[in-house]
Amino acid sequence: MTALAAWGRFVYRRRWLVLFVSLLAVAASIASLLAGGDLRNVEFSDTESGRASQLLRDELPQPTGAPPAATSSFILIFTSKDGLDATDPRFVAAMNAALDPLRADSRVVSVVTPDAVPAQQAAGLRSKDGKRALASVTVQGGTNAAGQFFGALRALVRSDSLEILATGNIPLNHDIDTALEVDLQRAELVSLPLAFLLLLLVFGSAAASFLTLGVGVVVILGGIGGTFALARSTDVSQYALNIVTLIGLGVAIDYSLFIVSRFREELARGASVENAVAVALATAGRAIVFSGITVAIGLAGMLFYPGTFLVSLGLSGSIVVAISVVYALTFLPALLAILGPRVGAWRLPFVGRPSRRRLWHDIATQVMRRPILVLVPTVAFVALAASPFLQLRLASADATVLPPTIESRRGYDVLVNEFPGQDQSAVTVVARFPDGDPLSATHRAALEDL
Repeated sequence: MTALAAWGRFVYRRRWLVLFVSLLAVAASIASLLAGGDLRNVEFSDTESGRASQLLRDELPQPTGAPPAATSSFILIFTSKDGLDATDPRFVAAMNAALDPLRADSRVVSVVTPDAVPAQQAAGLRSKDGKRALASVTVQGGTNAAGQFFGALRALVRSDSLEILATGNIPLNHDIDTALEVDLQRAELVSLPLAFLLLLLVFGSAAASFLTLGVGVVVILGGIGGTFALARSTDVSQYALNIVTLIGLGVAIDYSLFIVSRFREELARGASVENAVAVALATAGRAIVFSGITVAIGLAGMLFYPGTFLVSLGLSGSIVVAISVVYALTFLPALLAILGPRVGAWRLPFVGRPSRRRLWHDIATQVMRRPILVLVPTVAFVALAASPFLQLRLASADATVLPPTIESRRGYDVLVNEFPGQDQSAVTVVARFPDGDPLSATHRAALEDL
């Protein structure tokens, strides 16, 4: 008797205990999910740019009158609905009136407008055609922290005579996070019903389909709970939830499908429920253990990118795969032991019958008889489907990943196209000298050469 077969018999005999412990784990996952966690953009601390940013924060003094280092900012663009110039007193008065609530908010450090700075600097805060003006709003906290209260600040800025657009790192990150949440919900709303329909076609039984899909949902809860628990001890990217949901659902359904199918086959051959559970875990269970280890090892490859968000994706993915294997070997067989033959209840007509299984057997037989005839068109189809990869353009996520209708994207397009100098990027170079005054003649000459 193999170890997994012995485990299957143990689960059968202690099925209520195993189910109770599994449900305790599910409850712990739900508690961790409800407690939440701070999923945020992970700074590239071990890269050259990350080290330069750290030096700027830690070692360079702030200029007189500059805001504290632990601040961030966003931009508000104002346009008159009546076509007034940005220098018109009525435009200026309406703009300041809209900004007054921000100036009174304790989370706002400063608000810079064209009418409050020298003329030369004010020119850069007005559009090229003179119809728009921008305000630079500096707030407490870094970009990630400010994103938590940006929505409340944005709601304070209103005007009946001006159109207002918010853009900059804080609004863009806020909208990207919001878009990810919406996409994740849409993916779940589409994938769960579709997976259920496919399971109905495979099993021909609503009970078996609900059971398999239920395990997938439980695994997702466990993965998200584990991700939030991880976020309380280290930086975790907001993209981790997408990884957990998509990988968790797919892997959990895949593993559960193997176990349930083999369990039902053994019952159909006349085996007892205990023997069916034991054989299912000894055969299909062995396959999913090695499959889970292989997938986890593949995801663990992301751990070799320290200082990037890929580490958190690798950890989150490995966690949800491990949870999938554990629940497939505990929670699922305990339920199978309790349900027994009732796992095939609520059978659908004309689906999952022996004739359907015979169809797949005939297809496999024909493929093996004519492998070349099947292989050539299959490879051609796969190559055609993969051809768009040749035009793949890899780049970091920026404002262009958002739809043009999103406010921060609209503001970004206006800022870049209509304000002077905003279509340019600046690179900050930090030079660290081993000794002496960095502004000495020798060091300044070295900087000039650089």
